[in-house]
Amino acid sequence: MKKGVVIGGGIAGLVSASVLASKGYEITLLERNVTLGGKLQKLQVGEYTYDFGPTMITMPWVFERVFREAGKTVDPMLRFLPLTVTSRNFFGSGSMMDLSSDAKHMLDQLDKFSPENREGFLAYLHEIERIYKVVAENFFENPVVEWSDYFSPTLLKSLLSVHPFQSMDHFHRTFFDDSRLVAMMNRYATYIGSSPYQTPATLSWIAYLELVQGAFYIEGGNYRLIESFERLARSVGVKIYKSTPAEEILSANGVVTGVRTEDHVWEADFVISNVDVRTTKEQLLSQTNRSSKHSNPSMSGFITLLGINKKFPHLHHHNLFFPENYGREFVDIFDLREWSLSPAIYVCNSSFSEYDRAPKEGSNLYIQINVPANEGNQREESWFDRYYQYRENIVYWLENDWGLKGLEESIEEERFYGPKEIEEMSGAWQGSIHGPVFHGKGAFLRPPMKDPRIEGLYYTGGSTHPGGGTPMAALSGLTIAQIIERKRKQDVTSYLRKSGS
Repeated sequence: MKKGVVIGGGIAGLVSASVLASKGYEITLLERNVTLGGKLQKLQVGEYTYDFGPTMITMPWVFERVFREAGKTVDPMLRFLPLTVTSRNFFGSGSMMDLSSDAKHMLDQLDKFSPENREGFLAYLHEIERIYKVVAENFFENPVVEWSDYFSPTLLKSLLSVHPFQSMDHFHRTFFDDSRLVAMMNRYATYIGSSPYQTPATLSWIAYLELVQGAFYIEGGNYRLIESFERLARSVGVKIYKSTPAEEILSANGVVTGVRTEDHVWEADFVISNVDVRTTKEQLLSQTNRSSKHSNPSMSGFITLLGINKKFPHLHHHNLFFPENYGREFVDIFDLREWSLSPAIYVCNSSFSEYDRAPKEGSNLYIQINVPANEGNQREESWFDRYYQYRENIVYWLENDWGLKGLEESIEEERFYGPKEIEEMSGAWQGSIHGPVFHGKGAFLRPPMKDPRIEGLYYTGGSTHPGGGTPMAALSGLTIAQIIERKRKQDVTSYLRKSGS
């Protein structure tokens, strides 16, 4: 059976490694860090525990399917807890609305929050459900091995039916005339690191996941997902090497031969990179095998972890604070390449759902603001001064604009992470969390999963098909395993035919 090397122990890497190993492949997984998980990590700061990276979990059945694909039962330690409120949303006018997958609760709120948009909301739910079904059937697991796969008649026909030439913002304004509702729906573009003014309305299916299917939290913290996938990988025979960064993907005559680390060469019949596609090409391939064509990167984030010795009653598990002019943030990030001074602020307060993630009377606040990917503009020596300055702004905004009175004086622990740290932690190109940005015509053209120049080199994860997000990463891992298994079967069939002749 063929040997394979997986570079990177994020979700997609663990999934592809586990499924292939369960089918008899000899799989080695190389992880540069001391822990698996890529952007999804567990951080302990004093007595406060945080989920770093993806904090919102959707489509839990995708993760459960991974175990079945690997011939195992679902890990009993992996429990998905539904959130009654997917996010609590605050506005400068003093108004607030909870988003929920409970349609009755949503309609009851709309009767008071924006009654004239009640019927529009129902129509919106029906349309995003239709979009989701079209995309799920034709795109999620449709293997995109080469660029030409994007132009299959079936895929193009289905794509034309889901508003590909309309922006997400314009699409939302056909249903809502309340700027607050538009802002809440536009926010879903940031789940893929993009602007709602340039992202096709097709991507509005993301809202369907939370507003209809619901959002979840994993009991014990979202890092339990990585721990469960690591146990799965080891149980099916994957050899995992941590603190073992890949230095080069080796090839000869256009065919992959293995991976070189500091003191070893790992021979392989195929290599799967779960590292950002551009990072892989720029840093792990020889100069002759690199591509000069790259899409613009998605946005990055500035993350502040605050351990505070008090609770704020108005905070839920997931909280969003919207400025009066929400659109300004996207001008700053994508047009001016600046850190916005009027951003939306996301605060995850997971101690709301699990008290033991903070001391009894405390809260573990994970605060994220969208910022541009590095692109060289934050690599100067003064980069940490920028962090401190922005941290001061965030605390001021939360205290004075959003009702978190006494926040500064209640801080016991704090940490900062920006594009530089995200890049170092996960290999995300210049800290761009979701790979290439989902703007315009290029929104649908993710880098293909098979390298066009090197036979046997494949890509998986958020920077390739089908896109960013925790469940999409798992689907990417499942899809690349299917592609490789299909290739093996084709090779066997071809060999038998030749032998018979």
